Amino acid sequence: MRVYVESYGCAQNQGEGSAIARALAAEGHLAAPSAEGSDATVLVTCGVLGATEARMVRRWRAVSAVAPRVVVTGCLVPLRANLFDGPGLARTSFVPIREQHRIPELLRGEGPPPRSTGGTVPRSVAEEVVLAQGCTSACTYCFSRLARGRLASLPAETIAARVAEAYARGAREIRLTGLDTAAWGADLPGRPNLADLLLRLRERPEDLRLRVGMMSPQSLLPFLGEYLAALDDARVFRFLHLPVQSGSDRVLSAMRRGYTAATFLRIVADARARFPDLHLATDVIVGFPTEEDDDQARTVDLLERAEPETVNVTRFSARPGTPAARLPPVGPRIAKTRSRALATLRKKIARRRLEPWIGRETPARVTEYGPLGSAVARLPNYLPVALAQRPPLGADLTVRIEGARSTYLLGRPSDAGV
Repeated sequence: MRVYVESYGCAQNQGEGSAIARALAAEGHLAAPSAEGSDATVLVTCGVLGATEARMVRRWRAVSAVAPRVVVTGCLVPLRANLFDGPGLARTSFVPIREQHRIPELLRGEGPPPRSTGGTVPRSVAEEVVLAQGCTSACTYCFSRLARGRLASLPAETIAARVAEAYARGAREIRLTGLDTAAWGADLPGRPNLADLLLRLRERPEDLRLRVGMMSPQSLLPFLGEYLAALDDARVFRFLHLPVQSGSDRVLSAMRRGYTAATFLRIVADARARFPDLHLATDVIVGFPTEEDDDQARTVDLLERAEPETVNVTRFSARPGTPAARLPPVGPRIAKTRSRALATLRKKIARRRLEPWIGRETPARVTEYGPLGSAVARLPNYLPVALAQRPPLGADLTVRIEGARSTYLLGRPSDAGV
């Protein structure tokens, strides 16, 4: 049958959606280009924000109006499946996150015989590999932790096998993902850590690149030195996604984040001392209940000191079942004003960090194609460079940086003949 897989949210959701699509293909199903014209559509949902949740329900209603069969999975299934109500409900199945391997079996034998729809042109050589379900934290605002449960790490040999399979499929960039990648291994025999895993995965072919995803400061700190040593390899992008959420220790305590602002800054200082060109990404929640002007000022100060190239600013959204949802909220106007201030600051810091790259020539790898004949290449620290040309996917080349925006660089290949 023709199956369309549509994923929303974080890199882990994207990786799980891709894994579902591959499993369906292995069963002989064909990939449909859209829900319209599919025999079944799989919807991998996200519920991190209230607005996202509402969007998921609207999307399900639209999909169920055109697809004969719908499978809903992802973070909304264990906690908010009751929201899916309407004419398409009788044709919808709900599959928990940890049972996604059942989806091909669920659709087996349904629909018309497969028929060829022609090949698709690859647009990326990147692929997500999920390290674990759940995490070890208990953040008071987090819906994802409730949806995914406690940490369940995949064994290192399973991850290595999945990386090898991705490489055989043509992937040349592996994005290691999870709610907290630094928590990986804490529940496994012998308690291996992420540095141990990286050392093992570095044995992969020389042309494979690894990008490690989001991790929590308190999980990384105990083996920070080991991790930075493991990061010191050309096959690993010098990229650190370390969400801080607030620069105020009082707010961090109310969030139950498990670290202080000083801990975050210490990790950043150690990482930048070892890798001066490190690409630092972080996340900030604005308008968390109990947040006051002084707390916002502390967040501004922390960002000015840490100077992250990438900052994801999100306004607090109370999620059902979380302790933070019971706290008195910050007024929406106040939250909006604070969010705008941080968005302005984010752009200023990013330009300050990215503009010094202008005029430099640096190695890069072409990882994906963009619109209108463009491409994206990644520097060794994972900064994206927009190219007006389309060199071959996976190509290693030298690029000359000619401009900077707040989220990416502009460049052109400087290799002769490219």
